[in-house]
Amino acid sequence: MRHAILRRRRSGEQGTLGVLDVPGLLPIHVMEPPWRGNRRNRSCIPAGLYEVVPHLSPRHRRCLLVTQVPGRSHILFHAGNLGGDVERGWHTHTSGCLLPGLRQGRMTVDGRRQRAVLASRTAFRRLVDWAGDRPFALEIVTPSSSKAVGRRNIAPSSSEAIGRQNITPEGVREIDHA
Repeated sequence: MRHAILRRRRSGEQGTLGVLDVPGLLPIHVMEPPWRGNRRNRSCIPAGLYEVVPHLSPRHRRCLLVTQVPGRSHILFHAGNLGGDVERGWHTHTSGCLLPGLRQGRMTVDGRRQRAVLASRTAFRRLVDWAGDRPFALEIVTPSSSKAVGRRNIAPSSSEAIGRQNITPEGVREIDHA
């Protein structure tokens, strides 16, 4: 199974930014909501290993579905720019999903500058084209260095979030899509 790695770089009220390394593609920047205890519709998902499958969403149409997320469902890769904490007055285009972009930047919304990923539709199309009709493994890693990112603001690993000792590549379930 093909493998992509999302390395989270920073997180705060304006969202969680990371870089997705996909074999054969330039790095893709990713915006997610900040870590809020894995709360539905408010938090990024825990770091860990997941399977991503092609999906048809009623709202986003052709997209990618992240499966096996502890305590969550319908986590998607779809186009969008902002991942701020709405409870703290920031704007968002996600309810826990991952938003790809070609680069990071800022957008002004209601007179307020906010961190964002830019050129999201182009990045999303590249990611979907790369995935094709096949699933792939997504590994989300969070920096262990508190110098790089405030550890309390970044999602823990899925094993920490749900009390397991280890998540391994063998933990990704193979699905027959025939």
